Formats: sequence, structure tokens, C-alpha cells
Amino acid sequence: MSQQKMKIHGQYIKDLSFENPNSPFLTSKEAPNINVMVNINSVKLEGAESKEGVDEAKSFHEITLHIEAKAVVKDENMNDSVAFICETKYCGIFSVENFKELSTEEVRQALFIGGPTFLFPFAREIVARVTSSGGFPPLMLDPIDFEAMYKQQSQQQKGTVSNENFN
Repeated sequence: MSQQKMKIHGQYIKDLSFENPNSPFLTSKEAPNINVMVNINSVKLEGAESKEGVDEAKSFHEITLHIEAKAVVKDENMNDSVAFICETKYCGIFSVENFKELSTEEVRQALFIGGPTFLFPFAREIVARVTSSGGFPPLMLDPIDFEAMYKQQSQQQKGTVSNENFN
């Protein structure tokens, strides 16, 4: 991957939800089964301006790191019960400099590898704090290799025409 110059202009929680549907009656001696899903989305921001006005050499994008964690435990009747569901959409506004000189693949790598790699530690901390505030031990998500995730998804989509436009 060539060196793309990305700059973050802001980061924020776009959506945050925590559900604790069976509290305080959920009791289990077993550790919960936790399923974590991660999705990444990028949207080009049309009309984004820098302080000096529109910068034609930069492309502004909102990158969303969507994380959903669902914990399920066996109740006293050995039925599955939801312990908690934690969902967050954590976003960053990024600019890609000299994007017109980059290939579509280079821009995609910057957006779907570089952006999420930057955002993940902040989203991870939010998930840990929210689950802890919900009465559970903090859920510390394992690090994610976004480059491997990108490559895997690219291989799955091989032969599919992409209609994304970065110019």
C-alpha cells in the first residue's frame, strides 16, 4: 500500500445503544457467549470545506465503525437469555490528500484500513465503559486487523463491479 496522507478532522459517537433486557433477574454461573460484529462504512462528504474554503486536493469522507456486541447466557432452565446488547456507530471525518492522484484501490485502502485502525481504540473504550456501566465486567474487544479484514472482503467481492465514486 502506498503512502496516502490522511488527516482526521473530528470524531464522534453517531449512535450508541445499550440494552440489559433481563436485569436484575438474570443469573448464570457460566461465562456469556459474546458475539461481536464489526462493519465499516465510508461516505464521501460533498461540499466539505476547509477553513480556507474548498480544497480541491482533498477528499473528505465520514468513516463509520459500527460495532455490535451481544452477550448470551444460559438461564436456570438452560435456555438462552440475552445478557446485554451494546451497539455503537463511531465516526470520524477524514480527508485524503491528493486523492485525484491515487487509484481507486489506494483510496479504498486508506478509507477501509487506515480510518478504522485510527477509530477502533476509541470505540473499544466506549464499549468497555458502557458494558461496565451496565453492570457487567468491561468488554475489552480484541484488536482487529483491518487490513486482513479488507483483504478477505475484497476476495469475497472479486468479480463484483463496485459503483463507488471517489472523484
